[in-house]
Amino acid sequence: MTNEVADALTELTTTHDGVLPALVDVLVATAEFVQDLGRPADRATAERLRYLADSRLHVAWSDLSRSSNNLADRHEPHPTRQECTAEVDADEAEASAVCACPPPPRIAMSPVPSPLPLPSPAAGGDLHRSLEVTMHDPNDSLASFASVLAGELPGRWTSEYHPDHGGHADYDDLTVDVWDMDQVAETTATYIVDHCAVLTRDDGTRLFVMDRKGHDEGFLIAAMAPGALPVAAYQGVREPDGIPVPEDPFRAAEDVILSLLPRYDKALAQVRQNASRLTTAPSHDPNVVMTWSGDALVVTPPEQPDIAEVLADHGFVRDADKDLLVLDGDDSSRQAASVRAAGTRLAELGIGVVLRHSNRPALGTTAPRPAAPQTPTAQRSR
Repeated sequence: MTNEVADALTELTTTHDGVLPALVDVLVATAEFVQDLGRPADRATAERLRYLADSRLHVAWSDLSRSSNNLADRHEPHPTRQECTAEVDADEAEASAVCACPPPPRIAMSPVPSPLPLPSPAAGGDLHRSLEVTMHDPNDSLASFASVLAGELPGRWTSEYHPDHGGHADYDDLTVDVWDMDQVAETTATYIVDHCAVLTRDDGTRLFVMDRKGHDEGFLIAAMAPGALPVAAYQGVREPDGIPVPEDPFRAAEDVILSLLPRYDKALAQVRQNASRLTTAPSHDPNVVMTWSGDALVVTPPEQPDIAEVLADHGFVRDADKDLLVLDGDDSSRQAASVRAAGTRLAELGIGVVLRHSNRPALGTTAPRPAAPQTPTAQRSR
């Protein structure tokens, strides 16, 4: 009978004495204990344990509880298997030689709990935390993911989490350095980045980690441009665009190692080569500075006709009253595509693009001034 299989699953998932809730309690308690032992690797070990409890066991617990509920409601015999009617010894539950696959022993259990919301762990002192808080806090999920990921990447990495402050956080100072002109740049332009994480390697390499906005699960990871190199050195260099990764930090580490880091190393080598060729004399190579003004991007009208033509071809319209070129943000996807296409055309002319996220002025204020070529805080692009 289906309800007998449900009884066996209930033994795994029941709130008060189920196997999976007890295992979650053990992992959480062990993480709390290990994180304060004092060695450098202890905190990473604690984060791994929390990740297993929060993500891996949570999924198994929820799915098995749902399956148990579904089977318990059906009360149906299996169409190809029959209950064993042969006599068995007192210490045996079935006569397996007679029946192809008799049902498991009937176990009297408490009613199956609903899989959501998640229950709190059994009483066990200060070592236990609330599972509801641990498993339902998306900020903590990103923080745990980033911490575990840092331990899986080659070299010595640290993870710094930047939390959500109730919608009041503004991480433009971080997104401005995201070295991407594809989906990560589009996402940061379309959505508010209310929390994120930055992984830093001991050589200064940085990775930006954020939620994959618009999707139910997964994260986005992009390299961050180093600030010690002049903006002019980035001209003509293809961005090492970021990648979407699954919620599993171990699989995500493979994607970063095999895809993102090699592209970053190649782009960085090209930028450093360009920087070595720059003379100490002021550079006269122009940069087009695109500055946020609300949802729009504004550009000071360039003197060179070829630059003005490229911008006009990709949607920038002159506002005579403000003496600015404006790319409206009514359609953020089209806006991001226009910026990428304009950047590609300008790179062919040997002209860089600087995208400023911070200090977004409203239209009607003083027109943004082009950045000096040595400014390190601008977003790098082709």
